[in-house]
Amino acid sequence: MAEPSGGTDSDSTFVRGMAVFSAVVTAALYLLGLVAVGLAVSESGGADSTPMDQCRYTSQRPDGAQVLDHEVRLLPLHVMCRTADGRAFTAAVVPSWLNPALAASFASTVAFTAGACVQAHRRATARHGHGRGETPRARPNTDRVSDA
Repeated sequence: MAEPSGGTDSDSTFVRGMAVFSAVVTAALYLLGLVAVGLAVSESGGADSTPMDQCRYTSQRPDGAQVLDHEVRLLPLHVMCRTADGRAFTAAVVPSWLNPALAASFASTVAFTAGACVQAHRRATARHGHGRGETPRARPNTDRVSDA
C-alpha cells in the first residue's frame, strides 16, 4: 500500500529492519571484542603472568624493552602495553579487522536509524495533512465580538 509521503510500508519496514539488524551486528562485534580482551586478561593470572604474554611475546614490542603493565581500552577495543622507559604499544589481542568492522557497523546503524526516523516523521506529517509544503488551514475565528 502506498503511503501518502510517496514511500511504501515495505520500504519503511525494510529500513527499520536494517536499523535493528545493524544494531545487533554492532553489539555482537563489540561483544566478540570484549570476550577476546577478557580472555587475554584473564589468562594473565598465576606465576610468571605479569606482564601478560600478549605484551611480552609480540612483534610490536620495542627491542630490548621491559614490559611493566597493560591497560585495556574499550573504544577502540585494544590492550595497550607499557614499557619501563614509558613507551606504549598495542598487543595483538583483538583481531585487526574487528575495530574497522565495528566502526562500519555502527555507522550503518546510525544511518539506518536516521532513515527510519525521517520516514516516520514524513508518515506522521502526511497523516496530519501538513506534508509536501502544505500549511495547516486556519480555522475561522468565531470568538470575535461584532461592533454592532
